Amino acid sequence: MKALTLAAGLFVLGAVSARAEKPAADFRADFEQIFRKGRSYAVVVQPGVPTTSIYGVDGKSSGTAHFSVDVVDGKWKVSEGILDFDQTAADTLNLGEVMELDTISWKDNRVDLRMVSVEAHRVTRGGWLLKQRQPEPVATNFKFFFPFRAFNAGDVPRAAEYISRYIRPFPSQDEARMFAARLMAGGAETAAARDSGPAPGRAVASGATSKKEIKTGMTPLEVLDVLGKPQKEVTFENKSRWTYPDLTVVFENGRVKEVRF
Repeated sequence: MKALTLAAGLFVLGAVSARAEKPAADFRADFEQIFRKGRSYAVVVQPGVPTTSIYGVDGKSSGTAHFSVDVVDGKWKVSEGILDFDQTAADTLNLGEVMELDTISWKDNRVDLRMVSVEAHRVTRGGWLLKQRQPEPVATNFKFFFPFRAFNAGDVPRAAEYISRYIRPFPSQDEARMFAARLMAGGAETAAARDSGPAPGRAVASGATSKKEIKTGMTPLEVLDVLGKPQKEVTFENKSRWTYPDLTVVFENGRVKEVRF
């Protein structure tokens, strides 16, 4: 009887070990060519996911805090991990927000991506008498549970597509910002079409524009708000050139460098 019990225990242990296997090495290697720690950026395409300051709820963390969410069957929920306690959202992620990959880790048929926003959010701290709102970096840890078995490198495209429902990856911040600008512009145009008129405050590209409206240091989104979509866009490494009927805007590292007439 003892031998039978021991055998049953070993069988269960073996089954758990097999089920707890991380994605295969070739899968991880190819996946990490898309998501590279400290070198990959992503654009938020599903807003409303909670986030919190990297300094934690009390503001005393060393910069490693985050809000964790589990993405299961394409839907997110507050993480149920044993280490995910005292989670208090400081804000939510915005559509078009650009984030940088800080850490990546592998678990049982899932990947955890800790993403830190490149733009600060305003975080409220202090009691009602001493309450203050200050800009702080925020982070969200996405735990993506794959709805399929990640056996080898051939499964990487499916994994990337699954993740892109929440965050769209890019190899540089400049490319991420450009995509975010186009994403936001498309949303603005949809709203404008629904209201049967141009979006408030937006100038027509071929209309009255002047050099003083476009300033060095502006983001692509800010330029889109003034000029609308360009007739032509050319991008190379960290530089981009947007061409309009009466001027050309040159970007470098996601910011306006110069305007040519």
